Amino acid sequence: MSDSRYSYDENAEVWPYFAMTLLSLVLVPSTWKATIRAIQSEKDYSPKFENGYRPENYDEVEKFRVKNRKSKIFTKTNALIALGWIILIMVAYFIYVQETPEDLKRFDPYEILGIPYSATDREIKSRYRKLSLKFHPDKIRNLVNTTREVMEAQFVEMTKAYKSLTDEDTRKNYLEYGHPDGPQPMKHGIALPKWLVEEKGSPLVILGYGFLVGVALPFVVWSWWSGTKQYTKNGIHTITATNIFEKFAKSNLDNVTFDSLIRLLANSQEYKILFPKIDKDTVYDYLLAYLSREKVEDEIKKLALVCRSVTILEGMLDIAAAFKNVALVRKIISLTQAFAQALPPESSELLQLPIIDKERAIRSGCTLKSLFSLNAKELQNLLGISSGEDLKVARAVASQIPSIEILDAFFKVPGEASVTPNSIAHLVIKFRPVYAGCTLPPPDPKDLEEVDNDVTIKKPLSTNDIAPQLQPIYAPYLPVYLRPKWTVLLVNPRENKTIEHLSTVTRMYTDGKVSTYKVQLSAPMPDQTGQYRFLVELKSNAYIGADAVRPVVLNIEPAAKVEEIEDDISDPEEDSIAGAMAQLRGGKTKKSTVGSPAEYDSEEEEESSSEEEDSDTDINTDTEDEGQT
Repeated sequence: MSDSRYSYDENAEVWPYFAMTLLSLVLVPSTWKATIRAIQSEKDYSPKFENGYRPENYDEVEKFRVKNRKSKIFTKTNALIALGWIILIMVAYFIYVQETPEDLKRFDPYEILGIPYSATDREIKSRYRKLSLKFHPDKIRNLVNTTREVMEAQFVEMTKAYKSLTDEDTRKNYLEYGHPDGPQPMKHGIALPKWLVEEKGSPLVILGYGFLVGVALPFVVWSWWSGTKQYTKNGIHTITATNIFEKFAKSNLDNVTFDSLIRLLANSQEYKILFPKIDKDTVYDYLLAYLSREKVEDEIKKLALVCRSVTILEGMLDIAAAFKNVALVRKIISLTQAFAQALPPESSELLQLPIIDKERAIRSGCTLKSLFSLNAKELQNLLGISSGEDLKVARAVASQIPSIEILDAFFKVPGEASVTPNSIAHLVIKFRPVYAGCTLPPPDPKDLEEVDNDVTIKKPLSTNDIAPQLQPIYAPYLPVYLRPKWTVLLVNPRENKTIEHLSTVTRMYTDGKVSTYKVQLSAPMPDQTGQYRFLVELKSNAYIGADAVRPVVLNIEPAAKVEEIEDDISDPEEDSIAGAMAQLRGGKTKKSTVGSPAEYDSEEEEESSSEEEDSDTDINTDTEDEGQT
């Protein structure tokens, strides 16, 4: 039977468990998310290449980096999570030290009698006999009433425990209902003390409940909903994404300039949220000052704006990819390189080097690779470097800037030797980074082959994750550490458009080994045989002059013909059930091989006459057959 009356949690028997459950439901996922964010933050701040060079605003850049790093760890959210765990630990300790009420304890006859679960009937009876001599009411002498009541209650429990193990009916109740007395009454309780609900505390409870349901919960839901809706999956604000899309949709994309892209960037909603009083023209001036490596009065504000620009440019590139205009995509990637190196777009790759004379470097027309073919004196004159120490620093930086060498690029269908019409293929790129001043041997032809196995056939793109992840780049002016990556473009040169979604290479071997990257093509191959020519481009987001391009030919070969297998299944006989069904459907049948009775008779007569002939004659049939043959 169940008790319909409600009881209050006067002895704090229920509410600690209720509070612990609610805290766990909130803290566990929040802590997991915060931990992933902290780990990712530590990865972003991996050690970068150092060469002793310090730009003019080095102190401000380092100050901003340290502040930005701390802000990702010591946040208000993380503080609330830590406070929640402290409360959870306190509640757990309260539950641990609190004694469990008698009516909430689980009835365990073995525990009550103090015997193991493997005890035999003889051991159970012996143990009960000893306890009876100690706790039987007739054996209790000279005890106060309260102690006597406790001893009597213990004796009753021991008797129930003994019966639940020895008496058949009592044991049946224990096994079925968990108690020797059968079903126990069920209590419906409120996990709050009575004084908090029915006395002076009731207005406080009503107020707290109203605040929780009417204010706090809607605010949390609204914050979460608005947070998910305000930013795209690329991490940029929806207003920013809308402005960028509308600008590209209304413009002649082939004639978009770098200045228009910078002004479009300056109009981003992220800057208005970061600095509400700032206007787009001021943001534009700050961004130009950064690209010119000029210090401004509020250097920290400039660095904060540049920090947001890296994410916005990535989102701008994704939006531009939807228009499939190669010229626009290339310009946005060039602008990303410019922000990484704090240089005007499409600058000379030599300007990435520190302590050089910009005018001399531009007039020289040299590349990073050509620097290592000159002697020290020629380099000092070419780059306008006065001391040998400064020359070492410039060379050290140049040796850390890679250029990509595409060794081969081809289309491949997993498990097949050729690409056939309407097949599903992927683009395979074999490449390796080459650093200035380093001469690599020719690649091993085996490294350029694409060998199919069970893993690559089932998961062709699994080879993209074999190589190690690239470390943050050397960019002394950039206020955040940026991991390098190369965007893969598959271009149709006739229409000057991309024909596949953009993908990025973030892993490669840096010791001269050949790396492999595959792009899963979203559309089937053409339905006609022939050759189709494309361009494969790898565009860096971090370095100027580190891009690569290579033509690739798609050769569609005819599919192998499948030999026709002859049908050995003959037509059904006309007298059979299958033949009748075939005739109803208008199918073909053959005459029955089973003869009529007359035919049987004639066959029997022929057989009998032949036997008579065989008996009258003495001819060796085997010899005759051999003679005939």
